[in-house]
Amino acid sequence: MLGFLKRGKLATHRTEANPFLERAFEDSSTAFALACDSECVLHEGVILPALVLNARELFGTATAVTIQDNGRQIACIRVASADGGFIVSASTSGARGPTLQPGYLVAWQAGRYDPQVAKDAPARRKRFGWLGLKDKRFGWIGLIEGTLKLEYKNGGWVGNEKFVS
Repeated sequence: MLGFLKRGKLATHRTEANPFLERAFEDSSTAFALACDSECVLHEGVILPALVLNARELFGTATAVTIQDNGRQIACIRVASADGGFIVSASTSGARGPTLQPGYLVAWQAGRYDPQVAKDAPARRKRFGWLGLKDKRFGWIGLIEGTLKLEYKNGGWVGNEKFVS
């Protein structure tokens, strides 16, 4: 499980008597809902589950996920939190790895908070409205470390494919 996530610890379910010690989910939305009921304390270095969103539908971009010339991908993601998640844009930590698609469950590692990114959000909010860009957490910068399986075992999410340089 998540052996590839050596730089941080993925958030785990907060309930002591955890009925989900071993559970497979039929879809990523259901898995993400459980992730939002996890211990999702946002701070530098924490790794949180996130759901890849369709940037083409939300922002009118050319593609749902952008692939840069260097091979890294940039995705709009909803990071798990107790209030249902918050939106950020994130790059993959490496160029080699799975091709991200909307609906994928991924492991996002928080890097640092950038007040300038948060400050620029109001201009984006005027254009995109409801997307939660007034949320100060929009200013968090982090990396997508890899994909997660739709499995929750022994108090943690099961890692799938990682991104490498």
